[in-house]
Amino acid sequence: MSIIQYYLSIRKAALWAVIALVSACVTPYEADFKQQPESVVVQGFVSNQPGPYTIQLVRPANYSFAGYSIGIQGAKVYITDDTGQREDLVETLASGQYKTQKLQGIVGRTYQLHFEVNGKKYESRPELLRDAGTIGRIYHEAFQSISPITQERQLGGWHVYIDTKDPAERGNYYRWNSVHYKRLVACGSAKDRYGNPLYRLFCCTDCWDIVRCLGPDCIKVANDALNNGQEIARQEVATVPVDCRDKYYLEVEQQALSREGYLYFKTIKQLLENTGGVFDVAPSAVPGNMSCLTDPDEQVLGLFGAVGITRVGYVVDRSNAERSACPQELPDPPSGPPPPCAPCEESLYRTGQKPRFWDL
Repeated sequence: MSIIQYYLSIRKAALWAVIALVSACVTPYEADFKQQPESVVVQGFVSNQPGPYTIQLVRPANYSFAGYSIGIQGAKVYITDDTGQREDLVETLASGQYKTQKLQGIVGRTYQLHFEVNGKKYESRPELLRDAGTIGRIYHEAFQSISPITQERQLGGWHVYIDTKDPAERGNYYRWNSVHYKRLVACGSAKDRYGNPLYRLFCCTDCWDIVRCLGPDCIKVANDALNNGQEIARQEVATVPVDCRDKYYLEVEQQALSREGYLYFKTIKQLLENTGGVFDVAPSAVPGNMSCLTDPDEQVLGLFGAVGITRVGYVVDRSNAERSACPQELPDPPSGPPPPCAPCEESLYRTGQKPRFWDL
């Protein structure tokens, strides 16, 4: 395999890791690996937010399987803490996914992942669950962009910022993440005999779409090496697009990471931002905290983390925006007998559970 092929496979593997870790629920991503590495990929974390927490175990497949990652089934997976408590995880119907049942992460405790596959034993290094602190202020500012049609300046969207205070002790590592919730009116559509949508079907119950931030621009990490004990001001945490003239609801997270977690996300961000040019940083293995006890030479990829999380809700009011780019929706149902409603199907991208801070 050439260095270019290796480089691309590392970047796509890194993207898989980003998608897998943006939430407690993990969605498999079919990374385009070009060979069959002798490795296990681990993704998952424990936090101080309510569970259940999901651990994903997969093996990257080679080109003969069109790049599909293969979930590891039948593993024995459990999490321990520094007080001697242990919780065994339950395998789900999704291949390679294992979930906790009662575990609730507690700030100040140390957690460790263990699992066994085909007689081999694996474990993470212990991870301390740190306090994420508080978000002192959250606010937004509009920014301008250049119209691709008129070449004139126009409203480009809104940047969302936070101000927060770093604790006095050194060695704090942060990650910021945001999730957008949009309340739905329609949860599906009626279709003709050819499968073309005709009109929208209203939701049977309350329902929200979940829009998660993905990609290198969404990996926002920092440490306190240069500003220990000082205020972290104007830290960008989200970008709100020009869309409909409505209120845009966000939940913003401030996460306290371990040093290993910080280096993991920082390396992924660097790999995803590289363009493949001759002046890019050479590809390297993404650092993790997993190892195989049975075979120390075996490569184990990924990260198990203990993540302290502070979460706040925030609304950007776009009703007075100078321009709109609202997508066209399907028409309402025709008059006459009401059509059936469409259910709100729970997934990583849709939920019927009211967001925690929702007040719209």
